[in-house]
Amino acid sequence: MKYTLDKPMVLYHAVSSYQLLEVMLHRMVYHPMEKAVLLLPDFIVGKYPQYRKLARRKFFDEVYLFPYLHIPHREEREILEDTARYYRQIVPHPVTAFQKVYVAGAHFYFSLYLIEQRVPFSFFEDAAGMLSRAQELYDALLVKFPIHAKIAQKYGLFDGSNPWVREIICLKHAQTKENFADRTIDFSVENTLDGLSEPVRRKVIRFFRTGKLRTRADAVLLTQHFANLGMMGEEEQSRMYERLRDDLLRDVRLVIKKHPDDTLDYRRIFPKAEQIRAVFPSELLPYVFVRKPEKLYTFDSTGCENLRGHFMIYQIGREYYAKP
Repeated sequence: MKYTLDKPMVLYHAVSSYQLLEVMLHRMVYHPMEKAVLLLPDFIVGKYPQYRKLARRKFFDEVYLFPYLHIPHREEREILEDTARYYRQIVPHPVTAFQKVYVAGAHFYFSLYLIEQRVPFSFFEDAAGMLSRAQELYDALLVKFPIHAKIAQKYGLFDGSNPWVREIICLKHAQTKENFADRTIDFSVENTLDGLSEPVRRKVIRFFRTGKLRTRADAVLLTQHFANLGMMGEEEQSRMYERLRDDLLRDVRLVIKKHPDDTLDYRRIFPKAEQIRAVFPSELLPYVFVRKPEKLYTFDSTGCENLRGHFMIYQIGREYYAKP
């Protein structure tokens, strides 16, 4: 398809696996005819080296890697200068040329450029239910990247309170607060995936390089990446899952779906469990099994919020299992 100069364009920014799936689906539903440009972080290549297929398979028209790894966390003005320079070098469209701009992972530095350029943007919550838990997102980032966290907090980029945010896109039923209603738009990854035709849904799944999985398990264990977030050390995370193994999961036949950013090796902790090797958002779990397990266990994972129509979910508070 050829685009004329007045062809409407939309811009998406995403950082995590969940956000990538979310913007893929959002573009399909709300902007199938507009030219769509996607910005991804350079570090996502480690998880999805096939990212170029997003353009080849027409999920987006253009895909660019934003070099976050090359922007040091230092003075705010220097960060903004780096962000603006890299955007102009990498993306062949001025940011003011887009009809709409959608930002998932809004606490990343690209949002500062939008604010500086006075460009209104739509804000995706960081993960399902995280809009009303924005303090948790700030606290986690503060541990490893304090400068980044404080700048994002200053500009209201965890809860969408910045005045240049024109709407907040979130999963409404997953929120624990009610005071966002005037600015929020409900968007359910679960409902959107369910509503896709089978061929289109297969196309999405194929991008993430996973086919049908066979398992004899009765339950899925959906892990979290607490150590990677700096919320605890790897040994503490290991002990937590060992206690869960010896208590609630005793004699349960498991298949383990690791969080895409979880680096822990679970083969030692659960030697009898099956392991899913493919890296993909957990929201695709209902569609990848030949025989889907009925139950799903997780510690505080936001991923389960888009799975409630497909599994019997046991969402476990980690306080007891994380005890010293």
